[in-house]
Amino acid sequence: MTRRDTWSGGAAKVLGAVLGAGALLLPAALGTRPGPWTGVAVAGVLAGWCLLVSAAGGTEDSGPVAFVRDRLGPGPARAATALYFGGFATGQAGVALGAAEFALGDSGWRAYAVAFGVLCSAAAYAWCVPHGLSPAGRRLRLAAVLALAVSWRALGGPLPGPGGEGWGAFLVAVPLLFGWVGLEGAVPALPRRRALGGTLLGIALAAALYAVLLAPPATAAQAPPPAAAAALGLGSAALCWTYCRTNLHATAARWTELTGRTRRGGLVAAGLIALAVLALGRAARWDLPVLLIGPGAATAALFTLIAVAAVRRPRPQEHTDHDHSDRLRVVEGAARSAG
Repeated sequence: MTRRDTWSGGAAKVLGAVLGAGALLLPAALGTRPGPWTGVAVAGVLAGWCLLVSAAGGTEDSGPVAFVRDRLGPGPARAATALYFGGFATGQAGVALGAAEFALGDSGWRAYAVAFGVLCSAAAYAWCVPHGLSPAGRRLRLAAVLALAVSWRALGGPLPGPGGEGWGAFLVAVPLLFGWVGLEGAVPALPRRRALGGTLLGIALAAALYAVLLAPPATAAQAPPPAAAAALGLGSAALCWTYCRTNLHATAARWTELTGRTRRGGLVAAGLIALAVLALGRAARWDLPVLLIGPGAATAALFTLIAVAAVRRPRPQEHTDHDHSDRLRVVEGAARSAG
C-alpha cells in the first residue's frame, strides 16, 4: 500500500481530472434540462465503466492509449488518439462560444463573432507560448472555476439559452459527457482498492456538484444584479479563454502523435477545425448545447473503445516509439494542457 492509495487522494485526482470548463459551460448551455436523474444515470454508468477498466489493470499508470494498444493493437490505439484530437478540436468551438456568451451576456451572431476572436487569440497565444500552466496555476484556475460556478448558482444564473429544449434524456447525456473527459486516464488497478474507492468517491462528488449546478431552482430564477452579472460573466469568459488555449496545446500534442509533424502544424489544424465548426454553427444557427455534442460523442466513443479493450487479453508486448508518449494525460474537464 503506497501513500497515494488513499480515498482522499483518489477522489482529489478524479476531481482534478474531470472538473474544469464544463462546470461553467454545462449549466449555461443546458440549464435545468438534464434533470437530476440523467446526471445520476451518467455517473452510475461511468462508475461501472471504472470497475470494468480497473479489473483489467487500469489506465492510471500506462495511459488510455497504451491501454488500448496493449489489448487491441496499434490501429485502435491510433483511433483513440484521433478521438482525442477530434474531440478537442471540435470542442474548442463550444468553449469559445461559451466564453463569448459569458462576456456579452447574450447569444446570437454577436456571440459567434466574438467567439471567432476568442479562438484566434487563444491559438495565437498557444503558438507563441509553447507551454501550459504550471501545476499550481492549474489548481488556482480550478478553484476559480468552482467559485464562479457556485456564485452563478447562488445568484440565479447564468440564464441559459434553449438548453436542449425538446431533447430526450439520452441526447442530453451526450453533451454532459463533455464534463467527464479526464476520467479515462485516472482509473487505478483493482488491487489498489483504496485508490479505486477514492476514484468512485470522486465520481460521486463530481456528480453531486453537477446535480446542484443543473438542478431546477427552488423558486423562479432571477437574473443576477447587472454589476454582479458583468463581473461573473467577464471572469467566466477569461477562464474559458485559458481553457481554450490549453486545450489547443493538448490538441497539438495529439496531432504530433498521429502524424509525426510539428506542434505548430497541429495548432493550425485544430484552429481551422474549430473555426469551421463555428462557421457551420453560425450558418445552421446552432446553440451551445449542439456544439457540445461533438466532443461529447468523441468522449463516448473513447470510453466505449477503452471498455472493449478491457474485456480483451493483453497482446504480446512490442516496444515502440509510442510507449513513452502514451503517458500524456488529458484531464481537467477536457482542458488540461499537454505541456
